[in-house]
Amino acid sequence: MTQLDPADFNVVTGTFKSIAAEMGDIMLRAAYSSIVREAKDCSTCVMDADMRTVAQAEMIPIHMNSLAAAVPYVKDKYDIKQVKPTEAFVTNNPYENGQHLNDIIFMLPVFFEDKLVAFTGSVCHHLELGGAVAGSNANATDLYQEGIIIPTMRIDLERDLGDGPVEQFLRANVRMPDTIIGDFHAQISAVLRGRQLLQEQFARYGVELVHICMAEMQDYSERMLRAAIANLPDGEYFGEDQLDGQTLDSAQSMIRARVVIEGDEAFVDMTASDDQVTWPINAPVASTHSAVLTVFGLLAGPGVPTNDGTYRPIKIETRKGSILDPHHPAPVRGRMSSAYRTASAVKRALANAAPDRFSAAGNDTTNAITMSRKLERGYEMFAEILMGGNGAGPENDGAEVVAQMLSNTGNTPVEAIEMDHDFVRISGYGLIQDSGGAGVRRGGLGFRRVYDILEDGILISTNGDRHNTPPWSLAGGREGNLSAYILVRDGVERRVPAASNIECRKGDRFIVEISGGGGYGDPSARNRALVQDDLRCGRISAESASSVYGLDQQELAAE
Repeated sequence: MTQLDPADFNVVTGTFKSIAAEMGDIMLRAAYSSIVREAKDCSTCVMDADMRTVAQAEMIPIHMNSLAAAVPYVKDKYDIKQVKPTEAFVTNNPYENGQHLNDIIFMLPVFFEDKLVAFTGSVCHHLELGGAVAGSNANATDLYQEGIIIPTMRIDLERDLGDGPVEQFLRANVRMPDTIIGDFHAQISAVLRGRQLLQEQFARYGVELVHICMAEMQDYSERMLRAAIANLPDGEYFGEDQLDGQTLDSAQSMIRARVVIEGDEAFVDMTASDDQVTWPINAPVASTHSAVLTVFGLLAGPGVPTNDGTYRPIKIETRKGSILDPHHPAPVRGRMSSAYRTASAVKRALANAAPDRFSAAGNDTTNAITMSRKLERGYEMFAEILMGGNGAGPENDGAEVVAQMLSNTGNTPVEAIEMDHDFVRISGYGLIQDSGGAGVRRGGLGFRRVYDILEDGILISTNGDRHNTPPWSLAGGREGNLSAYILVRDGVERRVPAASNIECRKGDRFIVEISGGGGYGDPSARNRALVQDDLRCGRISAESASSVYGLDQQELAAE
């Protein structure tokens, strides 16, 4: 084996990360839908010749391990060494280690001098892929009601795309074919560009050196994560969090984590979590694994690349038939709720091990709003992901209205929505006072967004959580507030569950309130200047400043 020079390692591995990032940029620029173009719900990666992840773009953390998780099913069906340059692998099947049906996984082989040397991969969330509802089907009782299932398969780009059977089948089974196929082409363009850039690297540095750098980059991530785990005290730690029920007053499933730290390895046992449910918040096992791995990735820090080495020090166990590893064909469209509660439970367990290294819970939810209508020319639809407040940490207040730990989605601008869709107007958008949990460090605030419905026949589909169980606090802090979805019709307000399909008409108003994060530490010990600044800026009310933080009348009068 060639001796690896540190300079070569830094230069070559830097190209892996930049290639993954450029692939992501291409997908964003080429995408048709706002869920990709604005919200950035997609990911890209570089893989070695054995389909082990080498570098992933910093896009959506829940996609961490997504492509790697699907690889065993590819290898079970195909000899990847026999793949041809014109072929690729594609799937969206949650029960073949995909995520949910909207996430199409695409893996493209890279050849150099007639030799298979690497793969590039992309995951893209598609606005819709058929199913019973134009949007998220909150009432789905099985996977078949959620959309098209693409089994793990090998396709030929020249034969199967364009006028070929794969693309034509997709086009015929979705409500917005131009948008869906446009996004599909965007993710294919991303992997094609990644292939070109990798081929240039192999030509410049040679196959042997590039492969050595790929392996060393994976080993480096493993060493760094092992070091982070070794800094935790050995022991057995427990954490739990609770999901919303299907209705506002129905039973709530519990997610339970047992984390065992032994030296530089971790064992995460999720088997005590509740059984799978009949509505679409079950998490396919790949999503459960991604959620756990993301928490440990955050523990390692931003300087550690996400790749195959990241997964090695962690063993994860689930129970078949549980909400975190359901039997086929349980519905999984809203799996982010269970995935977030998984991450939250693991994070809570680790906070018991090292409370000075972890923050309180944030909103920790994918709050998804989809609006659609049927016209003579076809369907019109948009989706956006709404963020909440982060939990406070030992040294910092929680951030306001940011993507939570499993996602990195962007805010869809009001102007972009209103320019593209004349059936809705956003008449209110602002922070919610007192929504962040009180503490020495205050939880980040949540927000309120108000949609005015301007036409009849509008379907609103929602996903979310934290409508029944607020974000938990740490070290004596206070919990964050609850989220709420509210339909206002003829002046009457009605709360609806987090996962709903709502038929709206002209004149209705839909209000979204997203929770803030939990607080950290006793609020009475918060710095008085910070409390006064929060009061002056409207983050907290005078009542909270007095009753929770203990400001006296003279201090209140000063503001």
